[in-house]
This record gives sequence, structure tokens and C-alpha cells, in this order.
Amino acid sequence: MTDRARILVVDDDPDLVDRVTQLLEDDHDVLSTTDWGELNRLYFREGVDLVLMDVNLPTLRGDRLVQILRAPKLAVRPPILFFSSEDEATLARLVRETGVDGFVSKSARGADLLATIGRYLGGRKTDAG
Repeated sequence: MTDRARILVVDDDPDLVDRVTQLLEDDHDVLSTTDWGELNRLYFREGVDLVLMDVNLPTLRGDRLVQILRAPKLAVRPPILFFSSEDEATLARLVRETGVDGFVSKSARGADLLATIGRYLGGRKTDAG
């Protein structure tokens, strides 16, 4: 069993997914999808340690996907963070309305994204040190 955290990026921008993957892949296993079936399989069956969820997805908005993911009562719920270019007031409102764990802006510096992820992963591996 690996000590590396599995982070699922749900975003429809392949360039952004590539940048996030490059930032995280040295210390984490990074998965990505926008497909509901794949998201369902990864989240409920295979398991992930943290989800970065875009809000403005083309088919089903991220805030709606979160409500679907959080409907079943799971013994262990991985943290879900909105990962969006929406303004902070909108993201804070969506966090309150959907019950996700927090948010991080897509414009955040790499170090800030890593620090935020590290806070939510707790004891999981978050850096090479």
C-alpha cells in the first residue's frame, strides 16, 4: 500500500489539469475526470483522499456534483475543495450551501495550493521532506 495521497481533480480544462498534475505528482497520485461515471467509480469504489472540484463544469455544475457525492453517508468522507476562478465571496457562499470543506482559487500560487492541500490531508504525505 502506498503512502501517497490520491488527489482527484474534477475540471474540464486539460491545460489546468496538466499544471496541477505537474505540481502535485512528485508527492501525490493525481487522477482527473469530468465524467460522472468515472467520478462515481473513483470516489465511491476506489477511494480518493481529497477532491479538487471545479464549480463551472459544462454538463453538471460542481456544486451540484458535490451534493450528489455527499448524499450517501460514508464512514470516511474525503475532503472536497472547490477549485475555481469564481470570486471568494461566491466560493464562500457555495461552501456554506453545499457543505464542502473549503475552497482554493485557481489563481493561487503553487505553494499556496500545496499548503491548502496539506492542511486538508492532515497526516498524509504532502511533501518530500
